[in-house]
Parts: sequence; structure tokens; C-alpha cells
Amino acid sequence: MSAAIPSTTAATSGKKIHIDIVSDTVCPWCYIGKRRLEKAITSYKSKPEHKDVEFEVNWHPYQLDPNSSKTPIPKMQMYANKFGAARAPLIRDRMLQVGQEEGIPFAYDGNIVNTLDSHRLIAFATKKGKQDELVEELFRNYFEENKCGEIPTLVESAVKVGLDRNEVEQFLQSEEGVAEIRAEIEKAKMEGVQGVPNFTIGHKYVLSGAQEPSTFEEVFSRIA
Repeated sequence: MSAAIPSTTAATSGKKIHIDIVSDTVCPWCYIGKRRLEKAITSYKSKPEHKDVEFEVNWHPYQLDPNSSKTPIPKMQMYANKFGAARAPLIRDRMLQVGQEEGIPFAYDGNIVNTLDSHRLIAFATKKGKQDELVEELFRNYFEENKCGEIPTLVESAVKVGLDRNEVEQFLQSEEGVAEIRAEIEKAKMEGVQGVPNFTIGHKYVLSGAQEPSTFEEVFSRIA
């Protein structure tokens, strides 16, 4: 299990690097990008001259397929529909290989569902100080445990990271946050985000895709 990306306020004596990540909860490269960013932060902070540098990470929503159904369909069927029946298993095998390199045991036997509710829940968790914990749990649910992002799974994930079951159930049964999430996704598109993961570091440097840890560290050094 990886260490969570810190999102706490830095001590006044140190430097703080802001990282904004635009991501979708069913994007495998977003999960890989999270792992690589964690490695970069750990490596960077291990150097004595960087020990006082802190990181503030915020996750932002994106939907690779905003029109996807709220009714679950098999993950591999979605891949076949999107990429073609011949190409789908090749993509799966490639992701299995990359996942193994990053310590992620990707699983492809589960279902997929529209991700709007998962993004709403992340926004809810952010207000409760549980953003990164929930992002990690949702990634693990979908990519490793073959769990679909339906309401019951989202509720259990939220409870697991310490959120109140009744509050979460009431929130997800409402329409709260729907308009805000859609507006944030449109804002990202208007700002030029065409794919995920998308990292904005220090409000200045933009990296698209799951970059290598060394690339993240290079940007950290430019800022700090």
C-alpha cells in the first residue's frame, strides 16, 4: 500500500509546492500517475536540502466518457466498443505489464459505470479532509478489486476512509454537486485539458500524462 500524497498545510518555515491533478477515476494512467508522483515526492523529500518542502495536492474531475451509462457494463466490453475487439486485449496486456512495474495488479474482470458520482464523492470527501484517501480507495476498488463505482460501492469506500455512512448516503442520493462537477470539467476543457492525467505544478508547469518520477522531480527543483 502506497503512502498517501500529503495535502496538509506546510509549516511556515518551509516551501510549499501546489499540485493540481485533473483525473478520471476509471483512467488507468491516472492511477499510474499517482504512484509515480508519490515516488517523486518521497524521493525529493529524502534529500536533506528538500526536507522542509511540503506539497499540497488537489484532485479535479474529468470524464473520459461523460455519456457512459449509469448501468454497469463489463470493462472489457467497454474497451472493445471503444477501441475494437482486436485491440482491446492488447491494451489490457500492455496495462497489466505497466501496472506490474508500478506495483499495481490491474484487474479486468469487473464492470464500469459512469463516473460522475465518484467525482461528486471526491468533492464531498475533500470538504471532510479525506480527499487523497478516497481517491486512493476508488482507484484500488476499480483497478484492483473489480468493483464498479455504483452507489453501494461508493458508500462502502467512503465509510472505509472514515466518512459518515448516513451523510454519504444522503449526499449521493441527492443531486448535490452535479452542476459543480460538470462545470469544473468544462472549465478544464476550456483551459486546454484534452486528456488525463493532467498535472499543474506550482500554478505554472503543466505535465500531461503519467510522467516518470524523475520528470516530476525536475519540475519540483525548478520551483523550489
